[in-house]
Amino acid sequence: MGCNLHLVVHGRGNAWPVLLGESHPFYDRTDPRDLSNASFSVTATAGEGIVADVLVDAGHGTIQSLLAGSNRIPDSICLTHGHMDHTLSVDWVVQSYWRLHKKERLYPVYTTSPVYRFLLRSYPHLEPLMVFRELAYGIPVKLENSHPYVVTAFPAYHGPGAAGASMLLFEIEGKRVLFTGDLLLPLLREQDYGHLETVDLLVVDTNNRFPWPRTNHWSFAGHPENPFSRSEVLTGFLEQLTWETVMIPHQISYREKPHQQYFLQLKTEWDVNRQPCTILEFLHRIKPQMVLPVHYSGAEDWRYHQEPMMTSMELLSWMETTARETGLGSVFRIPEARQVIPF
Repeated sequence: MGCNLHLVVHGRGNAWPVLLGESHPFYDRTDPRDLSNASFSVTATAGEGIVADVLVDAGHGTIQSLLAGSNRIPDSICLTHGHMDHTLSVDWVVQSYWRLHKKERLYPVYTTSPVYRFLLRSYPHLEPLMVFRELAYGIPVKLENSHPYVVTAFPAYHGPGAAGASMLLFEIEGKRVLFTGDLLLPLLREQDYGHLETVDLLVVDTNNRFPWPRTNHWSFAGHPENPFSRSEVLTGFLEQLTWETVMIPHQISYREKPHQQYFLQLKTEWDVNRQPCTILEFLHRIKPQMVLPVHYSGAEDWRYHQEPMMTSMELLSWMETTARETGLGSVFRIPEARQVIPF
């Protein structure tokens, strides 16, 4: 088709980028655009027109960004998990589509079945307005309203309260973009790492620089003094992270037929110590060409490691230096709200 592909950044923030009564060096608390939750559009254009436009997660601030940008309803939405900072804007998107099509067409939502059930519990009035398109782990799915797009979900562990959480890989005309969503540990088979190797773009949950697993987010590095090692906090957490533990939020999926083959194979390979439990370890496994860190907080770095929270430029410089010291050649970019990034 010969499309031009872009990532549109609707927001880069975590659930609460700046708490009331506080400030944050990374986010501008006076700019509402910079307080939006992590959300993106994967857009294909030909000439001056948009051929396909898929929304990936839809937290606070997504609608304002869409209205200020192309003011176009995304063809469909793909959700990594059901937490409110990833779903708050789903209602507005679905209602807009329903009314545009004179209440005759249902809006396609692509996600895992536990996430869709969570969505219906949160927004029960949307059930008659949506059509569920299930993403089964490891199985590529062609998006119905977006001709060049194929998406594959891979399970992720984001703590016991994130049922059906997944990473999403988009493949579009030979280009690949991986969204990690929020996670503490990827749940990937050995063959999946090969499939993800050298992805063009990785949009990665970077809540903290250093480990504090109680947040249910992984960290960029494993130790403040030696980034590629694992701190006592991290190794202690891994010792308690059994197969049964990581399956708690996936127990429904584990029993459902579309996912059974994936989990049965993963179980035969399972060794928690071989799983990449930091972003740096993950980067060395898949060697992405470009990395976009999002969802930054840094609060635990300061509270538990006495390491400062950083500005955008400080974080970028630190990541580039740390990655180079471990032999990684990926390009790093800190995205900004409403930025359009070609890939």
